[in-house]
This record gives sequence, structure tokens and C-alpha cells, in this order.
Amino acid sequence: MKTTTLDIYDDDFGRYIWLMISHSEVRMDLQDLSPNFEYERCATVKNVEALCQALNTTYDNLEAHLLLMLKDQKTAFDLFTNFLDNHKIYFEYYSG
Repeated sequence: MKTTTLDIYDDDFGRYIWLMISHSEVRMDLQDLSPNFEYERCATVKNVEALCQALNTTYDNLEAHLLLMLKDQKTAFDLFTNFLDNHKIYFEYYSG
């Protein structure tokens, strides 16, 4: 099964956000890495069909819809998880 990785955001201060999309899950990762601070978060959606329905799109257009919504947004992780919460889409969450 093919997985697509999309760069969503990165800056000179060590923040990097990316998405991995496959038929079985959509996962967003955020890393804040600096000399004095390391932090990461991950949100994984297993119900890809529910995500497509909430975005009013098909799986084939999911990548384009997520890029339009999130690309180059410093707060992309929060935008994504808030969208999931607002549409009552369950996601697994990791923070560390």
C-alpha cells in the first residue's frame, strides 16, 4: 500500500510538520527541535473515509485538500486536530 509524505511546514527555529497519507491512515507529525528544547506531537487518523467525508472529497483528492488547508501554516498541527475534533473524528494522539 502506497504512503505519501507531504512537507507541510518548516522554519529556521527547528519546527517541522509533515503528513503521511495512505488508505489505512493519515498521520501528522510535528517536531520542535532546537539546541535547548525538543518536543514532538503526532496525530493519527485510522478512519480515512470519515476524514474524506468531512472534507467533502474523495481519497484521490485528499492530498490536495489537506495541502490547501494546512500548507505553510505554523499552526498546522493544531488546525488539523481542531478540524478532527470539530468533526468528531477519532484520532490517536502522542506528545513527548
